[in-house]
Amino acid sequence: MKKLFILTIFAGIFAVLGACSPSIEEEKEKTVDEVKEIFEDQPKKTNEEIDELSFRLPFNTSIEEEDHHNLVLEKGNETFVLFHHRNSEAGNESVYQMTTASEEPWLVNETFTEDGRFGYVLVRQIENESYELVTGADHVKLTTISSLGDLSDNAKWMMETVRSAEWKDE
Repeated sequence: MKKLFILTIFAGIFAVLGACSPSIEEEKEKTVDEVKEIFEDQPKKTNEEIDELSFRLPFNTSIEEEDHHNLVLEKGNETFVLFHHRNSEAGNESVYQMTTASEEPWLVNETFTEDGRFGYVLVRQIENESYELVTGADHVKLTTISSLGDLSDNAKWMMETVRSAEWKDE
């Protein structure tokens, strides 16, 4: 009888925990809304500089590797890739167009424009609970693999980072 009681309690706890976890639909909507708000807001002050680009990195985020157009960032135990390539002739949508050129479908493919700026957020499922997340603003994008529970939080700081990007010759 005691075992049945304990099993019933555990089943109840797991049912409550399962009901509390976000669905992909809820997380997609939350992610798009928050990223759009950050894109439309004023950029945060920059605190990092590489070559001709300055940008804001959040606390506890470090640059692990750097090459001509890519930075590998570490935040906690997660890895992010910041790609930057300014091509004025191709326009400020060129990085987005290269990113979305593949045949694989995106669960989220939202774009934003304001005052001549272009931004976007992309999400696609790559495994059971893993999602490719991309945020971009003009000629800068940030990419990671994220769990469903971290999707909107990662997307927020990622958009803050790409939105803050400033080119030295602007």
